[in-house]
Amino acid sequence: MKRNRPSGSQQRKIKKAREKSAEAMSGSILKYVAPSTSTAVGESAEDVQSVESISEMPEVSSQEALNVKVQELEKIILSSSGESDVDEGDASRSLHQQDSDEEEETVQLSVYSDVAAWPVPVPDVLRVDLIKRGSEPFQNKDGPFSPVERQGEKSKGKSRQLITAWFYKALPNGETILRMWMVYSPSKQSLFCFCCRLFAVDNKVTGASSFVTGFQLWWKLNPKVSDHEASEQHLTCLEKWKTLRAGLKLQKCLDHVHQTTVDREKKKWRDILHLSFWLTRIFPFVVIERPCHPQTKATSSN
Repeated sequence: MKRNRPSGSQQRKIKKAREKSAEAMSGSILKYVAPSTSTAVGESAEDVQSVESISEMPEVSSQEALNVKVQELEKIILSSSGESDVDEGDASRSLHQQDSDEEEETVQLSVYSDVAAWPVPVPDVLRVDLIKRGSEPFQNKDGPFSPVERQGEKSKGKSRQLITAWFYKALPNGETILRMWMVYSPSKQSLFCFCCRLFAVDNKVTGASSFVTGFQLWWKLNPKVSDHEASEQHLTCLEKWKTLRAGLKLQKCLDHVHQTTVDREKKKWRDILHLSFWLTRIFPFVVIERPCHPQTKATSSN
């Protein structure tokens, strides 16, 4: 088949047409590219238009603007002052609570470390707790003991001081025992009676109750300690102390016995449950024949 191909003159015409179309296209592209001068002119024109539009807007009076600013400032100040008042109130309450907690903790520590800090009369709950603790933590029998100056020109010696030997009593058979009732207060630098202080009704200093408010006349220890041990008030309080202490120990023993019984019962029933469980697992199909009455047997056969 013969191939149709343009002649030389036709090819030249086609080439010229392509060149003309390319020139036309290049001119059209330049239309869309603006020089820098035109951009500057455009921007200046837009600025002028914006300035004109702003100048055409209605002007607001300076007094109205000032009032608006004042109202906004008042709102900000009121809100900030309210928040600050709330914050200050919360902070003061938290500080007060913290101070009260620390004060309460200090009082509790002093009560459980110094006999002079006990209230008179001692509350029942505190009395039971103190009896459970015993008198040993309050004795402070190893000191240190502060000396006391004697008043008067005819006194023998200017100062007297408590010694550890007074916490022990020599029996007629030569045996030495500890005076469990005798306790020393480092804060008040005085001797107290543990049981008399526990069951004291008031702070009146009458006779043997001087060991309730605190005894400090070390030069009179020789008769006063023996007199206090033989006084009716001391013997009554000592009996109350021993009775209540024995009751608390007995209650503790009873609680221990009861707990032991409960544990034993738990173990017994636990073993029974384990045994029944394993029996049902090992012998699931075993039928145990129970003996029955002959009359019942005949009735069942009929």
